[in-house]
Amino acid sequence: MFAVLLLCGCATSQAVLKTQTVNVPVALSCKPDIGSAPAYPDTPSAIAAAPDIFARTKLLLAGRMARIQREAELTVALAACG
Repeated sequence: MFAVLLLCGCATSQAVLKTQTVNVPVALSCKPDIGSAPAYPDTPSAIAAAPDIFARTKLLLAGRMARIQREAELTVALAACG
């Protein structure tokens, strides 16, 4: 009986331990200095005070261009974060 137990002990395989490296992304805090929002020229009071449609249109276009420029600055600042 003892011989059977010895043979059974030899028949089992050894436990194989493997070390595995797992890379986990870690969120990093990124707070770029984007400054304060500019004063846009197309405020409701400025549009209401405009004398004609031409002046209102100029105000609206200037506001749009300022917002496009601000969005580009913000996009660059966020892209720098990674």
